[in-house]
Amino acid sequence: MYRFSPGGGIITSVCLVQVSADRSVAEMLTQSARFMAFPDVKEHFKEYHTRYQRKIFKERLSNIASVQPCVADMIYKELALDASSTQHSTTAERMRLIFLGNTELIGDLRHMNPGRPGNTYDTFFEEMAKVVEEATVADERRHNEAHLAAWISVRDLMAQTTERCPEHTLVPSPSLVRLQFSPKNPYSKTALSFTSKLKVQYKIQRRQLRADHMDQHYAAAQFKYLRELAVELGNEKAIFLFADDKAKIPVGEPGLAVSTGVRGKMALTPSTTTLVSLDHDMTKASLTPSVNLICSIPSGVSDSFVQGRVITTINDSVFEGSSPWRHSACVVKFLKDASQTVLLLYTDGGTDHRHTLEAVRLGLICIFKELNLEGIIAGRCAPGHSFTNPAERVMSVLNLGLQNCSLERSIMDLASEVSAKRYGSMKELRQHTALRDPWKESVVSVKHIIANRFRRLKLKDSPIEVMDTITDHEIDLLQRHAQALFPGMNLTKVTKETTSKCAEYTAWKAAHCRERHYTFQIRKCSDPDCCLPLASPTNFAWLPDPVLDEDGLHYKSYKEVADLLTEDGRPSLTASTKSKKVETGKKRPSNFTTLSIEEENNGNGVPLTTQNARSVVVECVECRKPRLIYSRHKLTDRQMVSVATLITGFEYTCGSPLCPPGHPQVSNLLVRRGLTCQAPIELAYYAAMMGPVDLCAHCSTSGADPKTSLKKQYKTVLPICRGCEGNGKTPIVARPHGKK
Repeated sequence: MYRFSPGGGIITSVCLVQVSADRSVAEMLTQSARFMAFPDVKEHFKEYHTRYQRKIFKERLSNIASVQPCVADMIYKELALDASSTQHSTTAERMRLIFLGNTELIGDLRHMNPGRPGNTYDTFFEEMAKVVEEATVADERRHNEAHLAAWISVRDLMAQTTERCPEHTLVPSPSLVRLQFSPKNPYSKTALSFTSKLKVQYKIQRRQLRADHMDQHYAAAQFKYLRELAVELGNEKAIFLFADDKAKIPVGEPGLAVSTGVRGKMALTPSTTTLVSLDHDMTKASLTPSVNLICSIPSGVSDSFVQGRVITTINDSVFEGSSPWRHSACVVKFLKDASQTVLLLYTDGGTDHRHTLEAVRLGLICIFKELNLEGIIAGRCAPGHSFTNPAERVMSVLNLGLQNCSLERSIMDLASEVSAKRYGSMKELRQHTALRDPWKESVVSVKHIIANRFRRLKLKDSPIEVMDTITDHEIDLLQRHAQALFPGMNLTKVTKETTSKCAEYTAWKAAHCRERHYTFQIRKCSDPDCCLPLASPTNFAWLPDPVLDEDGLHYKSYKEVADLLTEDGRPSLTASTKSKKVETGKKRPSNFTTLSIEEENNGNGVPLTTQNARSVVVECVECRKPRLIYSRHKLTDRQMVSVATLITGFEYTCGSPLCPPGHPQVSNLLVRRGLTCQAPIELAYYAAMMGPVDLCAHCSTSGADPKTSLKKQYKTVLPICRGCEGNGKTPIVARPHGKK
């Protein structure tokens, strides 16, 4: 007798089989197993598995591959010989037949599909392809970039195409046109629905437009040399510091919270709360975070330098504006306990970081003396290329703490509030010194809010540090030390003109400094009365200047130019100006330069002459020379406001356009595009008297005078300072007497 329990709620089956009475024990065991293995017997004794068993199998199968439930049931029944009934018996039977190879269940109807009936929309799509091709014409500054979306919607694109098509051309539906676009992700499953007949995609504008500069390759090579020097010195001997100022954070008046302007992502907020702010951005108060990244120097120059400590200070833009003195005092404060003897500094070359300015150089000298360093190398990027500064990478992290925030300052006393309402700009507020202390107290609470949010952020697992704002006492202490070092210097006006008259300063720079356009270096001298003894037996070596290779296309490596000290490879140094030498005889050159007065236009028919020069100038952030703005017609009040906004919102450099692409005044407000920083001040500036006329035509230093001896020969003689004359530059003249 054999008993079989199939499982579940099925009744146990009992089978009686006739056997020999004298069989052995071994035969009893083997005959029972053989009996259950017979196909005829096995067909009548089926197994019924529980739902839990099938569930466990499906869960484990889903860890390997994504399988439909009906397919998983079929696989389980075939492998486990499960005889349980299925929920969809018809589908299970079809799957079983397909599994057995019966492919004739589904009829092949492809022979009944002749394809799309005719070329119904070919004319329309061919014309649309031409419209798209015209819109992809390269931008004048960079290929494959556009500043305006050519079409507002699919219907707008269809409308422009329909206008160009012949009459009675059939127009497809917007959904069919959309399927002719290129897929956004060609590797996704939805890409199979697109034909890519039209090279069109949905895209979002990226605000990453970068201006070209003739020195961008040179400055990039210089920065690479600086990184290789940092790797060579290591973290034990050198500090690699990247510095930059973040954009101003607007702060509203009391009771009028203004958004910070950072709304890139959604923020976690209680469901019963709504984030709101004022819908304008004209504010008196604002804060400027200064960012300093103390880089953890990697082992190779190709590794990331965006790592290390991030130290920020939050300054009031009205009474704690960025200046070389404030930045120098800040560096001295957080590096006073450092053991390294070399400071490598890299910035974007802003007005408070550009080491071509004497105020910034004096601040670097103060850092050198206060920290007792063996050397300082301050480098900067090319104009318009601040994105190369690793400190810019920190700004995106700080934006996380500022997104979806609205700020307002605290209320001052009644008299101070009444006085503050009389002034409409930060410049006017600064002149009212009585408001200094109440105003600074009113923004303290906002500083604490931003500081607490910054401290909750991290850069690669390193918490961001927030340092207290530099006080006026700390700045005054640094200035007193500078005055003691250079007694004859006037610290109220640190310019090239004033510092050139200080003998102690010029002598100290000659003995300790090496000045270049993109680097400023300081090191100790061998005089024990001037500098403390060196910590290392060898003196600090100068950072070399980039030198072009034999092909003239690339710059040599750092090791190849280690002993070369020349700046001949800088393109802006060798750029030719439009001035030319005039000879008084066949072989005897003159000792002055004459300008050829030619009418020039920027391609739109507007002559760039004195007649079209308007009563406003823009100053180059590199050479500090005033450059004229030209227009065919007199500027209206609205246009004057637009010019003022452009000048304050963008950094202008010689040769770049005044208006960004897409600006409404881009064809009306013009500047000379052929100028470089080596070109002199335009003759029309002096002729139209657009500003101070005692500026040196070569370096824009005030207090320069024209050579009276040349006025007998020429009608126009431009001023020249003593410094430029001592450096071998010649006076600039025009319009000789006796010629028309």
